[in-house]
Amino acid sequence: MVKAAIFCLLCLALPTEIIRAQEWQVSGAYRNPAEGYSIRIPYRLSGKTGVSGMGNQRGVEISLPSGGVLSVWGEPNSLEWKGPSDGVLWRLENGECSSGKAGSSKVVIGRLEGAQGRLACGNTVEIVFLAFRPGGGPIYWLSLTSSPAHESEDKAILEKVAATFRIIRWR
Repeated sequence: MVKAAIFCLLCLALPTEIIRAQEWQVSGAYRNPAEGYSIRIPYRLSGKTGVSGMGNQRGVEISLPSGGVLSVWGEPNSLEWKGPSDGVLWRLENGECSSGKAGSSKVVIGRLEGAQGRLACGNTVEIVFLAFRPGGGPIYWLSLTSSPAHESEDKAILEKVAATFRIIRWR
C-alpha cells in the first residue's frame, strides 16, 4: 500500500513540460528550416511559435491589433493535392465554417504562384493563401481569421507578410 502511494506521488511529481508545447515570441525575421521557409513579421507586431511534443515547429501565429490572427505554417501535402487551388477549396469547404460559397483565385506568395480563397461565416472572415514548394516537399499556408469590420486592414497585413515569404534551405 505504501509503495503504491509513493509511486502515485512520484507520477504526479513528474514534469509535464514533456507533453506541453514550448512557446516563444518572435519579431522581425522568422526562419523555419524544418519546413524550408522564412517570412518577415511586420514592425510593431510579434508572433508566437513553438515546438509541440508531437514533432517539428511548423509555423508562427501573429496576433493583429484588430483582434484578428494571421498564421503561417508549412506541412506535408498529405492529401496529395495537384495544385494550390485544390488545397484552398478543400480547406474552405471542410473547415469550421463551411456554410458559405468557396472559390479560389491566383495569388503571388513571395516569388511563388499560389492560390487564395475567402469565406465569410457570421462575424468571421477566413482568408487563406497556399503555395507549393517547387519540386515537391512541404506546402505553405498563410491563414487570416478576422472580422468583416477589420477585413481590409488585416488583409493588407496578410499581403505584406505574403510578399516577404521566401523559400530557404529545407532540412
